[in-house]
Amino acid sequence: MRKPYRSFAMTAITVLLMLSAAACSEMSSILPQQSPPTVTPRPFVSFTAQRVVDALTAAGLPIQNAVSDLSAGRGGAPLVFTERFVFEIPRIAPYGGQIVIFGSQDDMAEWLAWVETLRNDAATRRSVVYTYTNQNAWLQLSADLTNAEAAVYRETFLALQ
Repeated sequence: MRKPYRSFAMTAITVLLMLSAAACSEMSSILPQQSPPTVTPRPFVSFTAQRVVDALTAAGLPIQNAVSDLSAGRGGAPLVFTERFVFEIPRIAPYGGQIVIFGSQDDMAEWLAWVETLRNDAATRRSVVYTYTNQNAWLQLSADLTNAEAAVYRETFLALQ
């Protein structure tokens, strides 16, 4: 035997659900259709090497003797970049790092593939420990930095917009 209050409760719930569904469908026809906001993508070419140097120095990070150097430094490096600055960090001078700027994602991908070959070679692995990308820029820091020192450069570099 069914209990009458259960039957009434089930009927009431069913009616409420149907009314809610009907109200929602009517509201959607009354309210203007809104499309999701569009996100304007940043252009790939966002940074110059000088802008990266300026951001690092503005953050109080020690950089000295930042100069443009369009040679790749190591044999076999692809010459696919548009800018390259090398710089010293006073505590470990004459070592420091480099900032490499690319004109396209394909160029950056080619460079990063070359860096990966360095990482896979025991003789060159140590030199590519601290490397970071942000849009069209690549930052490499000397492995002579401590993890904590490199982290401050990394965070500043990645915060660039």
